[in-house]
Parts: sequence; structure tokens; C-alpha cells
Amino acid sequence: MNRVLSYDKFKLQKSKYWWICTLIAIAMNTIGIIVLKNGMKYLGGSKSLPFDAYRSITSPVTFLLAIIICLFVGTDFKTGTIKNIASKGIHRHEIVLSKLIWSYILSFIFITLSVLAGIVSIILLTNTSIKGKEFAELIKLTAISFVAVCAFSSLFNLISFTFKSSGISMAISIIFIMLSEIVISLLEVLLKIKNLKIYFPNFISTITVSGASSKTVTTFIISMIVWIVVCSGLTILIFKKQEIK
Repeated sequence: MNRVLSYDKFKLQKSKYWWICTLIAIAMNTIGIIVLKNGMKYLGGSKSLPFDAYRSITSPVTFLLAIIICLFVGTDFKTGTIKNIASKGIHRHEIVLSKLIWSYILSFIFITLSVLAGIVSIILLTNTSIKGKEFAELIKLTAISFVAVCAFSSLFNLISFTFKSSGISMAISIIFIMLSEIVISLLEVLLKIKNLKIYFPNFISTITVSGASSKTVTTFIISMIVWIVVCSGLTILIFKKQEIK
């Protein structure tokens, strides 16, 4: 296990795509704050931003995360690295677990730096003073977002190990991000099930932007843990049955 963890660490240290995507997420958060500031100024509102206006900095840019994870896993299939690692006696479940562990580490770096950039932008670019209570709420929302991006990462790993192609995996992952909310809304209507959306990772955008009750947030977190466990388990099962070329 330590060998494959070390390999993945070495690979990430040499890779540029993950920090480029992270920098883009940071830039998007910074630009978002500038747009909010100019928008309020144009409307003649207060120069300082209310908490409801900037809490959205904790919302993850999931399509960038999908690119990171799919490239992280998919390139190893393309280059034949997965086959080489497996031929050295490393068990397949160890290969998957290493990818998952590093995916969660990347997710933590991704969401943490993105939120920190947003906070710095608020302080430096606006006249907003973040109060202790509001800062604590931002930390809470960031923690919830981290659980959600771990669920997303597990799903993106499942897709990547299933299709063994970074391009195809990215396309499917981004389509899922774009269309899943529409599909969930249709299912709620057709099946007459209320609040089905709270069981899916996409609901994090609602929590970070609009807020939710404690009961809803708890249900969401439990659902994300289930997503992580199920997707991780399926990834291991699928990879064990695959023929590596």
C-alpha cells in the first residue's frame, strides 16, 4: 500500500493539471466577489457585502474537480502505469484505495484554497468585516462542502475506473453535474417524492447559497457518507473484475 501511495504522491508532485484547475477555482471565487461588489455599488447598496451574498464562496466548482480526478486516474490507464503497478504484486484494492485517498487530499486542498481566496478577496476588495459568528459559519459550510466533494470524488473515481479513459470519464462526469439536478427534479414530480435532491451531492450548492435546516444538513451529510462508501466499494469490485490492458 505504501508503494502505490508513494507513486501517486510522486506523480502528483510532477503534475500541473491539478493546481492549474485549483488556481482557476481560486480565480473564479475572486472574480465572483468583484462582481458582487460592483453589482451592489451599481444598485446603490451598501459597500459592505452581507453574509448571504458571500457565503457562496464555499460552494465547490465541481466540474474543475471532475477534470482533476478524471485526469489523475485516467492517465494511468492511458500510459499503462496501472498495468505496471498491478504486475508488481500490488493488490487491486490497494490501487483503488490509493487513488481515493489522494483524491480526498486533492479535494481538501481544492476547497480549502478556494474558500481562503474568497475570504481574502472579501477582506481586501470590499469594506466587509467578517464577524466571528460569520467566520464560524463559513468554516462549517466549508466542512460540509468537503464532505460533498469527497462524495463527488468517489463518484468520479468510479466513472474513471469503469471507462478507463480520462476524456470519456470527464465527459460523463460533467454531463452528470449538468443534468443530474434536472433529472432529480423530474423524478420528484414523477415519483411524487419530496426533497429527493437532498440525497445527492449537487444539493451542496443549495446549502452554501441559501442555507438549510440542521435536520436537512444532517441527512445530507449521512447521504454523502453513503455515496462515498458505495462508490468506493463499487470501484474496487469493478476494478477487480476488469482485464487490464
